[in-house]
Amino acid sequence: MAFPAELAEHVRRVAPVLLAGEQVLAVPEVFHSLLPGGGLQRGWTTRVGGSASARALAWALVSDVTTSGRWVAAVNVDGISLAAAAELGVAVERVLVVQNVGTDVWSATIGALIGAVDVIVFGEPRHRVRPSDHRQIASRCRERGTVLMELEADASMRSGRFDAAGQLPYDMVFTADPFAWDGLGCGHGHLRARSLRVAVSGRRAPGQGRHGYFELPGDDGTLRAVTAPAAVTAPAQRQRLAAVE
Repeated sequence: MAFPAELAEHVRRVAPVLLAGEQVLAVPEVFHSLLPGGGLQRGWTTRVGGSASARALAWALVSDVTTSGRWVAAVNVDGISLAAAAELGVAVERVLVVQNVGTDVWSATIGALIGAVDVIVFGEPRHRVRPSDHRQIASRCRERGTVLMELEADASMRSGRFDAAGQLPYDMVFTADPFAWDGLGCGHGHLRARSLRVAVSGRRAPGQGRHGYFELPGDDGTLRAVTAPAAVTAPAQRQRLAAVE
């Protein structure tokens, strides 16, 4: 027997939406070993550190979200470059850019995007966010299945800014530590590839946390996992070492 329309609508409104928290959003396969379930758990609050490298890692992490037809919002991301995002595999037509959000409407803006997009990437707040707003935002994310991803501010842009690090209880923290660039020789060449050590921590991190080594991007423009720093030594460096030996 069919439900009356009014009852069906009532059931729809009160139906639990926590099931979204049991799902994961896809990330590139090279990052699967870092994450429980091989993806970003819906409802997570995350942070990406590493100063200037944080943006590149964040774009790489959400690239498969956009290419699968889902939406990402970028709120108050300093130095945002959609061209750089596209080079890391992001479908930029699936990125909603929201800039110059004032401190008085920051919480309301984030709240309005929860549930409307799958991932909200945002720059460190320029103000102290009230604990009650933290709790409300985190609760809505868990209910609606939106992932929050806070970006560490570039050191060059921190002057005079409130130090917001650690305001939120992060489920997962990604830290990018660049250790090599490829492409430069002795007075010639140009930068083609960047090598990063990426570590994960936080209350949802597996065990004592994990880490991996990646070229982001590699010299062919793709994301690539490497086994150890020695595996990504620049060709010019290898040639100089061979000459010395």
